[in-house]
Amino acid sequence: MFATFILLWVISILLIYANPKTTWAWWGSACFFLNGFGGVAVIFSDNIIPYVAKLNCIKLWKICCIIQCIADILHHYFATYAFMCFALYFTKFLGIKISTATKHFILFLLAMPSIGTFIIYPQFEPSYKLLSAWVVPYTIVANAILIISVIKEKECSERYHKVLVCICATPTTLILMWTSYLSVAMGIDRAWELNIYIILAQFIIFVTIAFKHGILGIRLRVERSNLDEAIDTTMSGMSIISHAIKNESATINLCVDTIRATANLDANTERKLNIIKNSSRNLSDFAQRINKFRIYDMDLEPHDLKSLVDKTITQVSPMLFNKDIKIINKCKENITVTVDSVHASEVLKNLIINSIEAIETNGIIRIESEYVNNKVCLSVIDNGIGIDPENIKKVLTPFYSTKKSNNNFGLGLSYCYRVMKCHKGNLKISSKVNQGTKMSLFFPAKRVFSLNSISVKAESNS
Repeated sequence: MFATFILLWVISILLIYANPKTTWAWWGSACFFLNGFGGVAVIFSDNIIPYVAKLNCIKLWKICCIIQCIADILHHYFATYAFMCFALYFTKFLGIKISTATKHFILFLLAMPSIGTFIIYPQFEPSYKLLSAWVVPYTIVANAILIISVIKEKECSERYHKVLVCICATPTTLILMWTSYLSVAMGIDRAWELNIYIILAQFIIFVTIAFKHGILGIRLRVERSNLDEAIDTTMSGMSIISHAIKNESATINLCVDTIRATANLDANTERKLNIIKNSSRNLSDFAQRINKFRIYDMDLEPHDLKSLVDKTITQVSPMLFNKDIKIINKCKENITVTVDSVHASEVLKNLIINSIEAIETNGIIRIESEYVNNKVCLSVIDNGIGIDPENIKKVLTPFYSTKKSNNNFGLGLSYCYRVMKCHKGNLKISSKVNQGTKMSLFFPAKRVFSLNSISVKAESNS
């Protein structure tokens, strides 16, 4: 029985850890935690109390009896109540809109049977017939609520999640209702001994679902390789396409030169051709440095950060055509960082393009710089659709993308992350769905060539 309460308490802790701010998680955790006290009570009654009795220590024996009594009371009188509360909050009271005060009043009424049949020290001798009179309907109604919520749910992913919860909860609670309450009320002796096998089976089902699908916000996984290794593997194959990139870049340059030589161009067309020419040159430089990147060889030189940002904004400006999006460069003056300008510009371009694509209609993209924790931070901030919390940790993984377009390969942010690592820096992402995303590039102080009025501080920390 020792394993019983350990397994239940492990699930209880995982549930709170994964969902610390949700009410249903606390009730679900309480249900697991209180059921675990059933195992504690059995250990005391079958093992600890008989052993202490042989020591002829009456005081210690009474303490052990009190502990067993409390554990039994917590298990029998409150676990089912917690399960009912979990079902109500998890299903949002079956979608019925009621006030918070009304919800609390319902919980108070539901607690009345637990409090009314409460039996205190010195012995735990409840009337199982009386106990079953409310535990049985509570268990059946709670499971009915979960099943009805599955039927009512229209969104496929949510319905699937609720089905998994029912698979994990319904069979176990109904069987425990029989072994722990009804069987005792009917005079069937020690049917509760099956509980250890039931709970073990529930734990196996829970862990299996958590590994394969995730359940109640808990997703277990085995990491086969870390992010750096995955990106290294991806970049090792990038040299295969570098030759093709250089050829395409040369073709673009040739076309631009041909247009200029054969037509009289107005100022606006000439400006656009310059953008194409510069972008093509940048692409060519990028392709030439892929092999260097594989061995982490960066051409580091001092560059003015604001100028680097301005240049990158010019390169992405054609993407703003017919879009009501403003890019604001709020980067501070006179910040010089030692970077590989080609790769740094490409990283910044990737982040800005991501922000543009995340804005559905109109919006603002701000590029800001600040000095925090001995690092220069360059942030790209948008008010786009944001990133789901479950996807934030995945977006840096090679070939993973939340975008639906066919020409997106999910390599952009992986590349950005690796470039920042080569600069001894970092890339961090924070986002809220439907509010926006902030992607921050951190350059360590030793990469800062000058930093306005706090250059002395940066040098002292290098």
